[in-house]
Amino acid sequence: MKTETSFENGTLTMTRVYDMPRAAVFAAWTEASQTKEWWGCGDTTHVASEIEPQVGGKYIHAMTIKNVGVHPINGMLTVFEPPARLAYEMPGMSEGEQMLVDVTFTEADGGTRVQLTQSLIPDGLGEVITNGWTASFERLARYFKGERRAA
Repeated sequence: MKTETSFENGTLTMTRVYDMPRAAVFAAWTEASQTKEWWGCGDTTHVASEIEPQVGGKYIHAMTIKNVGVHPINGMLTVFEPPARLAYEMPGMSEGEQMLVDVTFTEADGGTRVQLTQSLIPDGLGEVITNGWTASFERLARYFKGERRAA
């Protein structure tokens, strides 16, 4: 299954159907033991996640990126509706900026359609963020087929 992607006016939208039940896909996004296996850009070698599954809870992923080092994503959950939706906010590049990520999970085609919308993306970061999510969506598909990140 191909990931559909669009980027317009600082908003990225990605949609993909995974051949897994909705509860399993939602759990892959909300259980740290699973996000560490698939989260991150193409050069991510390790992920340490901390997830507090409730509104106001932490949604943190520290990615170790080859030849870069550790890059933290420090989010706070603003929506937590298992197994249908989660949303979080995270700091942008400048003081006071926030980016928003909203992910929905719907039953479709015998599997689960995941639609991610990330908005308020600062100028100049659209390509980097799109590439990162593209790699994550692909790695999630491989995770569901049994692939795990090398230790």
